[in-house]
Amino acid sequence: MDFYFYLFFTLSYLILLIVGFVKRREKNIMRLTFFLYLVIVGLIVDNAIIAFGKFIGTGSLLENLHLFRYWTHAVITPTLILFCLGVLQKSGKNYFCTTRAIWITFTCTFVLILIEIITVVTVIELKPVLEYGILHYVPIREIAGSVLMIIIVSLILLVTGLLLYIFTSWKWMLAGAIIMGIGSALPIKVESTAFTNALELVLMISLVATDITFSYKEQ
Repeated sequence: MDFYFYLFFTLSYLILLIVGFVKRREKNIMRLTFFLYLVIVGLIVDNAIIAFGKFIGTGSLLENLHLFRYWTHAVITPTLILFCLGVLQKSGKNYFCTTRAIWITFTCTFVLILIEIITVVTVIELKPVLEYGILHYVPIREIAGSVLMIIIVSLILLVTGLLLYIFTSWKWMLAGAIIMGIGSALPIKVESTAFTNALELVLMISLVATDITFSYKEQ
Protein backbone atom coordinates (compact mmCIF):
# COMPACT_ATOMS: atom_id res chain seq x y z
CA MET A 1 0.00 0.00 0.00
CA ASP A 2 2.84 2.41 0.82
CA PHE A 3 4.05 2.16 -2.78
CA TYR A 4 0.96 4.07 -3.90
CA PHE A 5 1.43 6.66 -1.17
CA TYR A 6 5.02 7.39 -2.22
CA LEU A 7 4.06 7.38 -5.88
CA PHE A 8 1.31 9.90 -5.03
CA PHE A 9 3.81 12.07 -3.13
CA THR A 10 6.25 11.96 -6.04
CA LEU A 11 3.62 13.07 -8.54
CA SER A 12 2.20 15.66 -6.13
CA TYR A 13 5.62 17.29 -5.68
CA LEU A 14 6.14 17.30 -9.43
CA ILE A 15 2.81 19.09 -9.88
CA LEU A 16 3.65 21.46 -7.01
CA LEU A 17 6.98 22.30 -8.65
CA ILE A 18 5.30 23.11 -11.96
CA VAL A 19 2.51 25.13 -10.32
CA GLY A 20 5.03 27.12 -8.31
CA PHE A 21 7.06 28.06 -11.36
CA VAL A 22 3.99 28.90 -13.44
CA LYS A 23 2.00 30.85 -10.85
CA ARG A 24 4.66 32.87 -9.05
CA ARG A 25 5.17 36.37 -10.44
CA GLU A 26 8.85 36.70 -9.51
CA LYS A 27 10.94 34.71 -12.04
CA ASN A 28 14.41 35.74 -10.87
CA ILE A 29 16.19 32.53 -9.86
CA MET A 30 18.67 34.54 -7.79
CA ARG A 31 16.01 35.28 -5.18
CA LEU A 32 16.30 33.34 -1.93
CA THR A 33 12.74 32.06 -2.24
CA PHE A 34 13.87 29.85 -5.13
CA PHE A 35 15.57 27.54 -2.63
CA LEU A 36 12.08 26.21 -1.87
CA TYR A 37 11.95 24.64 -5.31
CA LEU A 38 15.37 23.06 -4.82
CA VAL A 39 13.93 21.38 -1.73
CA ILE A 40 10.90 20.19 -3.72
CA VAL A 41 13.19 18.67 -6.38
CA GLY A 42 14.96 16.84 -3.55
CA LEU A 43 11.62 15.54 -2.26
CA ILE A 44 10.66 14.30 -5.73
CA VAL A 45 13.88 12.28 -5.86
CA ASP A 46 13.48 11.14 -2.25
CA ASN A 47 9.96 9.80 -2.63
CA ALA A 48 10.67 8.24 -6.05
CA ILE A 49 13.62 6.26 -4.66
CA ILE A 50 11.47 4.94 -1.81
CA ALA A 51 8.52 4.16 -4.09
CA PHE A 52 10.50 2.15 -6.64
CA GLY A 53 12.96 0.49 -4.26
CA LYS A 54 11.23 -2.89 -4.42
CA PHE A 55 11.58 -2.92 -8.19
CA ILE A 56 15.33 -2.23 -7.94
CA GLY A 57 15.88 -4.87 -5.27
CA THR A 58 18.35 -5.25 -2.42
CA GLY A 59 21.92 -4.47 -3.35
CA SER A 60 24.56 -1.81 -3.76
CA LEU A 61 22.53 0.22 -6.28
CA LEU A 62 19.56 0.75 -3.99
CA GLU A 63 21.82 1.28 -0.98
CA ASN A 64 23.76 3.98 -2.84
CA LEU A 65 20.52 5.62 -3.98
CA HIS A 66 19.38 5.80 -0.35
CA LEU A 67 22.77 7.15 0.67
CA PHE A 68 22.24 9.81 -2.00
CA ARG A 69 18.88 10.55 -0.33
CA TYR A 70 20.65 11.28 2.94
CA TRP A 71 23.21 13.51 1.21
CA THR A 72 20.51 15.53 -0.53
CA HIS A 73 18.58 15.77 2.74
CA ALA A 74 21.70 17.06 4.51
CA VAL A 75 22.61 19.63 1.86
CA ILE A 76 19.20 20.80 0.65
CA THR A 77 16.82 20.75 3.64
CA PRO A 78 18.66 23.48 5.63
CA THR A 79 18.22 25.85 2.65
CA LEU A 80 14.60 26.23 3.77
CA ILE A 81 16.11 28.79 6.16
CA LEU A 82 17.16 30.83 3.13
CA PHE A 83 13.61 30.59 1.79
CA CYS A 84 12.34 31.90 5.13
CA LEU A 85 14.57 34.98 4.86
CA GLY A 86 13.55 35.44 1.23
CA VAL A 87 9.85 35.51 2.01
CA LEU A 88 10.39 37.76 5.05
CA GLN A 89 12.19 40.21 2.75
CA LYS A 90 8.90 40.50 0.86
CA SER A 91 6.92 41.29 4.03
CA GLY A 92 7.88 44.95 3.93
CA LYS A 93 10.28 44.92 6.88
CA ASN A 94 13.60 46.41 5.82
CA TYR A 95 15.63 44.67 8.53
CA PHE A 96 15.42 41.36 6.66
CA CYS A 97 17.10 42.95 3.65
CA THR A 98 20.19 44.07 5.56
CA THR A 99 23.62 42.57 4.99
CA ARG A 100 23.70 41.44 8.62
CA ALA A 101 20.46 39.46 8.31
CA ILE A 102 21.68 37.83 5.10
CA TRP A 103 25.05 36.84 6.56
CA ILE A 104 23.46 35.43 9.73
CA THR A 105 21.05 33.35 7.67
CA PHE A 106 23.70 32.01 5.30
CA THR A 107 26.00 31.21 8.23
CA CYS A 108 23.24 29.33 10.07
CA THR A 109 22.41 27.38 6.91
CA PHE A 110 26.05 26.47 6.27
CA VAL A 111 26.57 25.37 9.88
CA LEU A 112 23.51 23.11 9.80
CA ILE A 113 24.65 21.55 6.53
CA LEU A 114 28.12 20.98 7.96
CA ILE A 115 26.75 19.43 11.16
CA GLU A 116 24.48 17.13 9.16
CA ILE A 117 27.33 15.98 6.92
CA ILE A 118 29.78 15.40 9.77
CA THR A 119 27.39 13.78 12.25
CA VAL A 120 25.11 11.88 9.88
CA VAL A 121 25.99 11.13 6.27
CA THR A 122 29.71 10.49 6.74
CA VAL A 123 29.09 7.94 9.51
CA ILE A 124 25.73 6.47 8.55
CA GLU A 125 25.37 2.71 8.09
CA LEU A 126 22.30 1.43 6.27
CA LYS A 127 20.37 -1.81 6.29
CA PRO A 128 17.56 -2.99 3.98
CA VAL A 129 14.05 -3.14 5.43
CA LEU A 130 10.90 -4.42 3.75
CA GLU A 131 7.74 -3.03 5.32
CA TYR A 132 4.24 -2.14 4.16
CA GLY A 133 5.11 -3.11 0.61
CA ILE A 134 8.23 -0.97 0.17
CA LEU A 135 11.92 -1.88 0.24
CA HIS A 136 14.16 0.85 1.57
CA TYR A 137 17.42 1.31 3.42
CA VAL A 138 17.33 2.80 6.92
CA PRO A 139 20.06 3.64 9.46
CA ILE A 140 21.22 0.68 11.54
CA ARG A 141 21.10 2.96 14.58
CA GLU A 142 19.44 6.30 15.24
CA ILE A 143 21.61 9.36 14.69
CA ALA A 144 20.92 12.44 16.82
CA GLY A 145 22.43 15.00 14.43
CA SER A 146 19.65 14.67 11.87
CA VAL A 147 16.98 15.23 14.52
CA LEU A 148 18.77 18.42 15.64
CA MET A 149 18.78 19.86 12.11
CA ILE A 150 15.08 19.08 11.59
CA ILE A 151 14.14 20.68 14.92
CA ILE A 152 16.04 23.88 14.14
CA VAL A 153 14.65 24.18 10.60
CA SER A 154 11.12 23.45 11.87
CA LEU A 155 11.41 26.14 14.55
CA ILE A 156 12.62 28.70 12.00
CA LEU A 157 9.71 27.82 9.69
CA LEU A 158 7.31 28.22 12.62
CA VAL A 159 8.76 31.58 13.68
CA THR A 160 8.73 32.81 10.08
CA GLY A 161 5.10 31.78 9.71
CA LEU A 162 4.24 33.61 12.92
CA LEU A 163 6.06 36.77 11.81
CA LEU A 164 4.27 36.73 8.45
CA TYR A 165 0.96 36.41 10.27
CA ILE A 166 1.84 39.34 12.55
CA PHE A 167 3.16 41.53 9.72
CA THR A 168 0.68 40.69 6.94
CA SER A 169 -2.11 38.47 8.41
CA TRP A 170 -1.02 35.63 6.11
CA LYS A 171 -1.77 32.50 8.14
CA TRP A 172 -1.11 29.53 5.86
CA MET A 173 2.63 29.17 6.35
CA LEU A 174 2.08 29.22 10.10
CA ALA A 175 -0.70 26.65 9.75
CA GLY A 176 1.52 24.35 7.66
CA ALA A 177 4.38 24.59 10.15
CA ILE A 178 2.04 23.89 13.10
CA ILE A 179 0.51 20.85 11.39
CA MET A 180 3.96 19.50 10.58
CA GLY A 181 5.23 20.11 14.11
CA ILE A 182 2.25 18.65 15.96
CA GLY A 183 1.91 15.69 13.60
CA SER A 184 5.60 14.81 13.99
CA ALA A 185 5.59 15.23 17.77
CA LEU A 186 2.46 13.25 18.63
CA PRO A 187 2.87 9.48 19.07
CA ILE A 188 0.40 8.61 16.30
CA LYS A 189 0.53 4.95 15.30
CA VAL A 190 -0.41 4.23 11.71
CA GLU A 191 0.16 1.15 9.57
CA SER A 192 2.41 3.00 7.16
CA THR A 193 5.86 4.54 6.80
CA ALA A 194 4.41 7.46 4.85
CA PHE A 195 2.73 9.49 7.60
CA THR A 196 5.58 11.98 8.05
CA ASN A 197 5.86 12.32 4.27
CA ALA A 198 2.18 13.29 4.14
CA LEU A 199 2.84 16.01 6.71
CA GLU A 200 5.78 17.22 4.63
CA LEU A 201 3.51 17.51 1.61
CA VAL A 202 1.05 19.65 3.57
CA LEU A 203 3.93 21.88 4.70
CA MET A 204 5.30 22.23 1.17
CA ILE A 205 1.87 23.15 -0.20
CA SER A 206 1.63 25.92 2.40
CA LEU A 207 5.14 27.16 1.52
CA VAL A 208 4.47 27.23 -2.22
CA ALA A 209 1.18 29.06 -1.58
CA THR A 210 3.13 31.54 0.55
CA ASP A 211 5.76 32.05 -2.13
CA ILE A 212 3.17 32.56 -4.87
CA THR A 213 1.18 35.02 -2.75
CA PHE A 214 4.19 37.11 -1.73
CA SER A 215 5.63 37.12 -5.23
CA TYR A 216 2.49 39.07 -6.18
CA LYS A 217 2.63 41.32 -3.11
CA GLU A 218 6.12 42.42 -4.10
CA GLN A 219 5.01 43.72 -7.51
